[in-house]
Amino acid sequence: MHFLTSFLILFLSFSAIFAQTNNTPAQTDSAAGQSKILAIIIQGNEKTKEEIITREMKLKQGDNFDEVLAQQDQLRIQNLGIFNRVEVANIPTQQGVILVVTVSEMWYIFPYPIVFRNDRDWSRISLGAGLLYTNFRGRREVIDFSFWLGFNPSVRLAYTNPWILGKLKFYTSISVFARKIRNKFFTGLEADVDEERIGFNWRIGKRFGHFTYFDVNMGYQQLTVSPDTLNVTLSSSGKDRLPKMGFSFTYDSRDLWEYAHKGNYINLWLTKTGFFSEVTDYVRFGADLRKYIPIGPTTLAFRGAANLSRGETPIYDWVDFGFFTRIRGHFSERKSRVNRVIGSAEFRFPIRRITYHNLGPFESIGRYGSNFRFGISGGLFVDTGALWGVSDYVQLQIQDNNKLDTDDFISGWGAGLHVFMPYNNLIRLEYAFNEDWDGQFIIDALITF
Repeated sequence: MHFLTSFLILFLSFSAIFAQTNNTPAQTDSAAGQSKILAIIIQGNEKTKEEIITREMKLKQGDNFDEVLAQQDQLRIQNLGIFNRVEVANIPTQQGVILVVTVSEMWYIFPYPIVFRNDRDWSRISLGAGLLYTNFRGRREVIDFSFWLGFNPSVRLAYTNPWILGKLKFYTSISVFARKIRNKFFTGLEADVDEERIGFNWRIGKRFGHFTYFDVNMGYQQLTVSPDTLNVTLSSSGKDRLPKMGFSFTYDSRDLWEYAHKGNYINLWLTKTGFFSEVTDYVRFGADLRKYIPIGPTTLAFRGAANLSRGETPIYDWVDFGFFTRIRGHFSERKSRVNRVIGSAEFRFPIRRITYHNLGPFESIGRYGSNFRFGISGGLFVDTGALWGVSDYVQLQIQDNNKLDTDDFISGWGAGLHVFMPYNNLIRLEYAFNEDWDGQFIIDALITF
């Protein structure tokens, strides 16, 4: 395949030179002609279909070459999440430019053992197994089957297709699940209450251009707790049936999703739970706004987000701190309420630029074991957030005036290292302080936003 690609590049180059020597003298638009893209060649995509790559590119054959657009195309292809490395090069000729996109594919099918911590808590370990197919049919479709025991035992099957119906640019995902989940509100009260959940979710949406998405989602869930456990379900029987429907609008112009340097992210959403029921009837809605400002090689990043509710919201659908969402400086403090707002600011700077390596132990899987990345960046951060509000049916047990006050906010700040690892993984090593200058060391995965 590499031989054929190289041969094609040489053929196009010599053809362009030959054509130039036999044509009339250059016309007034010759400068534009010399930058015209004669061909786009994709190489390294042994598994991935070529159109999956080219549809992410703004530059097309016949366009004038633009270095900035080429860099943006490179990052958009990287955002597909199925390549270790993406390179975009241009080969100038007398007639124009040949654009060569070289990708290094990740291994795409993983029968894997499952060992993970729940809610970022090392005492809540789950063990299991799964099968993840991240590039099914070479079209970036994802099939994920998994089950695990231990804390919050679950079984789940999910399918995602990021592009259906051709030029219409629709996408869809569906999942079915059964799980037992420890209730977070009662965990904050040092009590153990488990919920049994079974259901499905389906989402279908449309992509507009490269940055804008709109989708509709629907699902059904049946949730059961022991009847002698009070104030968990809305129904006195201990079993709630929860049909839901909602929508989401997203505008995402970030250059690199996993670690943005510039761009904007806007997500607005609403979900209605319960229809034609006197027991279950509430709405959740929210927004997530992010801004990334490049300052040379450094980045100034901001985030503000809200998750709000209207109606009689059951405890199992409250929001929280101290589980998945955390305020650094108050990293291990747990609390649940009906509504949540958060805000963050970070200044990120490179320490050791990202480099790519071929590691000996992985050479047996060929190109899928090449171009493993490593790098280090640093960050200074400030986090703040607040939880407030309780539902009427537990108002007597919890003292809350259902209004957002300044006393509801908690804040923290600090600094840390961001270690870039192979296969789009990132480890954060941070030290944070709260308002009283009490410090804590944090080890976590992925960037906060």
